[in-house]
Amino acid sequence: MKINSTLILLVVALFTGLQLVSCSEHEDNIYTHVDVGSVLLSDNRIVSINGYDATSMQAIGIVMGVHEDTVWVISNKELGQYAYLDTLATVSNVSSDQSALCGNENTAALLQSDRKAYAALAVSAFSSPVSGWALPSIGELRMLSTSLGTVGKSMEIIGGDPFLTTQYLSSTQDGSNSQTEALYASCITLQSGFVTSISKLEKAEVRAILRIKIN
Repeated sequence: MKINSTLILLVVALFTGLQLVSCSEHEDNIYTHVDVGSVLLSDNRIVSINGYDATSMQAIGIVMGVHEDTVWVISNKELGQYAYLDTLATVSNVSSDQSALCGNENTAALLQSDRKAYAALAVSAFSSPVSGWALPSIGELRMLSTSLGTVGKSMEIIGGDPFLTTQYLSSTQDGSNSQTEALYASCITLQSGFVTSISKLEKAEVRAILRIKIN
């Protein structure tokens, strides 16, 4: 039987085209680049907000900052209002640098101190499928403030708690001088980015963050 070569070419072209379309669609569903506004899932995956499916995925936070191989995630849950300490005192090994991204280190120091660090304790008791949450430094909260528009939109899509207009407490001590370091902690109003100090005995909003290495 004589086979029409033109027909063969058409069939091959059609089959190849179908393969290319299928491959392209598959690749579009794999999110490999992490952006501010991306979603952290309960299984430790990070997906784009456009790739998030509430029917099959459990969101636990939103990416609020990315730098090289490090990602910062803000929790989708408000923890409530807590004071920094049970007394007015300086805590050793807690940074006073307002630009430092050191919530993990500050939280560890607070938990290891001989003081009752209410806010840090609330974060450490936070129930989550992912561990490692910290009380953010003021540098990390300033990062969140800068990206609040994008993060807030993603937070609304995943059904997370909205960001409040009251002050959020950081793990950073006020380093203006030795006296203020003992008396005050830094806090921020996220919508304006305004940073001020609050008595370590006074309560403010607490929201946990994660710092993740992605490579």
